[in-house]
Amino acid sequence: MSENKKDRVEETERSPENRDRGSEEYLYQTAGIRERHGYIPIWLILVAVGLFIWGGYYLLSYWSPAS
Repeated sequence: MSENKKDRVEETERSPENRDRGSEEYLYQTAGIRERHGYIPIWLILVAVGLFIWGGYYLLSYWSPAS
């Protein structure tokens, strides 16, 4: 029974009506802010990865006991 329910969920997620949900916008009228489904740009992912790598380097270089 749970497999059938899962299949139905996947079918509804793939339906043409739901594919266009990414283009829907919600407007906060009092603030004038528009909210929509977005994506994370590649450059931002690279910056985050670079910061983690730099953080690891900094941690090992400056927080390690002196030898």
